[in-house]
Amino acid sequence: MVPKLPPLGPWIRRLPRNPAFWYVAALAAMWPVLRLLPPERVHALRAWVSTDLGNLRLWPDGHPVESLTLSAFVPQDTIWVWPVFALSLFAVVGALGARRAVAAVALVHVAATAFTEGLVWWRIEHGSLPAEAAHAIDTGPSYVVVTALALAATRARPAWSRAVWLLMLAVAAPDLLGGLTDGGTAAVGHLVSLLGGLAVAAAHRFGLRPLARRPRPGARPAEPEPEPEPQPERVPCR
Repeated sequence: MVPKLPPLGPWIRRLPRNPAFWYVAALAAMWPVLRLLPPERVHALRAWVSTDLGNLRLWPDGHPVESLTLSAFVPQDTIWVWPVFALSLFAVVGALGARRAVAAVALVHVAATAFTEGLVWWRIEHGSLPAEAAHAIDTGPSYVVVTALALAATRARPAWSRAVWLLMLAVAAPDLLGGLTDGGTAAVGHLVSLLGGLAVAAAHRFGLRPLARRPRPGARPAEPEPEPEPQPERVPCR
């Protein structure tokens, strides 16, 4: 007998509550947007959301929160491939939960950006990079996607699905880590994202406690279970 497939209705209804769905949808929508906009508008958009040293300065000289957030939605090249790789976020949400998955990839994205831009600043200060490198455009979802692929390749459920994400990570690795031996900024950031994803996976594997759920608005607090009444002690008969 052919096994019956589970109904798709409940799964489709749960999609809008999954942050992975919205991120993949946003990346897919960005593809036609960047194709249809005039080149000067695309350049202006990327320059504004870029996580370069100029934009990461505190207000009013820069806009760090906006650039750190929006840069993860605006790829620079191979636009079509990022929504495919970002599907790994579904596995991450399934393994860690929605809030923890968002917190993990966001934390690694910020950490990788801070590390790479700190490296750019250090090189400029020591003369190995020109001052113009402080405004080099740096956008894209790669730090988020590499973190998600590392987590999916190690923590996805069922266990056999990890092989799929590991294969995708292996296919992307040569391009993502290209230039690492020469100290390429993007390659260094991808390595930091990979290590960050593996660190989160290790923490989850070795006892990271689940986040406490907040009570729903209007929900009654759980009442403590009543203690059992003491039973009278029986005197054994002889």
